[in-house]
Amino acid sequence: MKKVFSLLFIALFVALCLVPFLGLLLGHGSGAAANQVLAVMPSPTKKDGSLNPDYPEGLSRYVNDRFFLRQEAVTLWAELNAKLLGSSVTKDVLCGTDGWLYFTPTLPDCTRSGLMSQRELWCAARRLALLQEYAEAQDGQFLFVIAPNKNSLYPEHMPALPRAEATSNAEALLSLLAEQDVAALDLFALFRAQDEALYYPRDTHWNVKGAALAADALLAALGRESAYFGADFAEAGHRSDLYEMLFPAGTENDPDFLYTPGFSFTASSTNADSIRLTTQCGTGEGSLLMYRDSFGRALYPYLAERFEEASFSRKDDYDPTALAPGGCLVIELCERNLKKLPAAPILLPAPERDAALVRGAAPGEGVSKIVLAKDGPEGYTVLCGDLAGIRPEDDSPVYLEAGGTLYEALPGAEDYRLCLPEEALQGPIRVYFRSAGGWICLEGRIEN
Repeated sequence: MKKVFSLLFIALFVALCLVPFLGLLLGHGSGAAANQVLAVMPSPTKKDGSLNPDYPEGLSRYVNDRFFLRQEAVTLWAELNAKLLGSSVTKDVLCGTDGWLYFTPTLPDCTRSGLMSQRELWCAARRLALLQEYAEAQDGQFLFVIAPNKNSLYPEHMPALPRAEATSNAEALLSLLAEQDVAALDLFALFRAQDEALYYPRDTHWNVKGAALAADALLAALGRESAYFGADFAEAGHRSDLYEMLFPAGTENDPDFLYTPGFSFTASSTNADSIRLTTQCGTGEGSLLMYRDSFGRALYPYLAERFEEASFSRKDDYDPTALAPGGCLVIELCERNLKKLPAAPILLPAPERDAALVRGAAPGEGVSKIVLAKDGPEGYTVLCGDLAGIRPEDDSPVYLEAGGTLYEALPGAEDYRLCLPEEALQGPIRVYFRSAGGWICLEGRIEN
């Protein structure tokens, strides 16, 4: 009898192990959860007909991503860890108190372990200043907006972590922007002044009411009136991204709101996450060009309503040449991604500068190696160059002389980028920047 029970137990165990794979074979595989990218079915052979040595590994990844009841099994394991140990089984999700979840990539900002250098901060501020200069030259307006990390506003639910006493990237950048007279909106103080939490407990982003608060402040900074935050909202539910990443088969929602007055504009797509979204027929006047990230998902309807036409882009190759004369150029970037600004592929026609700025520059050792980028605005050539390993001063601009004209480049920590008129690349190229207390000049050499 004991042997029979042992055999039955073994048979049951084998059957349970086979269920996920049999379900996959019968067409009942699991789909993707949250932002998961599923492995594709590999080919057993290469294009030349030879055997693919990576086929077993690729097949293993394919099956592991899709086996039957995978999401349910992952969710059960995650719930056991969260409830019994207070820990997350997903590297991008951090379990806080009272059921709150945080996005792990925001921890360097929270603990001050991912601070930008003074050079990187200055370059980020200068790049935004150049974007503002271009917008104002088109009789337009410019505004930079930082969407705060959730743990910057609501740290009380965070687990205890060591934190250095230092100025955050956001605080330091806002200070530098003020020094350069760049229009920037401080949402940190605004959100901290509210009595209610305006971010989802189990999501990375602000909720619908939080987006309304941000929209009111943004529009006010552009000189436009709105009163979204004080309007009527109905209760709703929200499928939160961090919750779905941790519990892919979970069915719970975070509490949310619905802006009941509604909107009158028309949009090019019903997908708020479209890479490019255009709107028309809002109740306001003028045009808006906005570059935004995922925080713009809930934000954009409020803004679209206050402009006759608007364009929202999720790309980071900010192109102000798409700005209509007299329009508003807005860049919204979440706090954790500020470090991308010093290297962002901005497509900005380089402004001309007075050659007297670099008069008397001393020859520097080395050559600035320049690469021609493939894409750029029509009629322009995009150049990317280095500084020959020479460390520039933290607050040094970078200038490039080409075709007898001096241009200001978009500065990087150890490099630069600029868009020049195609006809400017005639004759010698020289690169100027400050280092060790004085201006130096490097020969610029274009490499194929």
